[in-house]
Amino acid sequence: MGYPIITVSRQYGSAGRDVARKVAEELKIPYYDKEVISMTAAQTGFSEEVVRNEERKRSVLSNPLFSLTQMIDVQVFMTQSEIIQQLAVQPCVIVGRCADYVLRGQDILSVFINAPLPDRIERVKTFYNRKERDIRALVLRTDKERKAYYEYYTDKNWGDSGSYDLMINSSIGLDLAKDLIVLAARNWHGSQTK
Repeated sequence: MGYPIITVSRQYGSAGRDVARKVAEELKIPYYDKEVISMTAAQTGFSEEVVRNEERKRSVLSNPLFSLTQMIDVQVFMTQSEIIQQLAVQPCVIVGRCADYVLRGQDILSVFINAPLPDRIERVKTFYNRKERDIRALVLRTDKERKAYYEYYTDKNWGDSGSYDLMINSSIGLDLAKDLIVLAARNWHGSQTK
């Protein structure tokens, strides 16, 4: 059965990555997340840390002049975009990296996974041994960085329902979130909203 390419954007701490992995396993299709970072680093010659941090830096760049840093950022984004296009020759799940925008015009099911802030803070606390206020600041900062990155490279609003085919609150449970995406993929006939 032919499934669409599934792109997953997510709020930090929403377990979007976990849901995306479960979707790929259920549909028996490839899953790409950090692999895109590794491939981009290999192709550009930049370290994985430079590639990974490119998303974070975008929100703090305020210099209107086209600097060396901005040239590196654009090179990283363009290389990632080429890699995402190459991966999308067959059904797969791609997490983050503006994949929904990079693949616009193709047969994709774009998903945004969110969750209430208290749930995300609790989820992130299981990974870090920090005070709750520090975790809250981390969650909010990461979302701000993702939003700035997404909106810098796309003509869409990160987290806005008009930017995605399907939005899911992962607080309904990760398995139910996965099941809803799988159901949508199995019954997919192309986006009616784009």
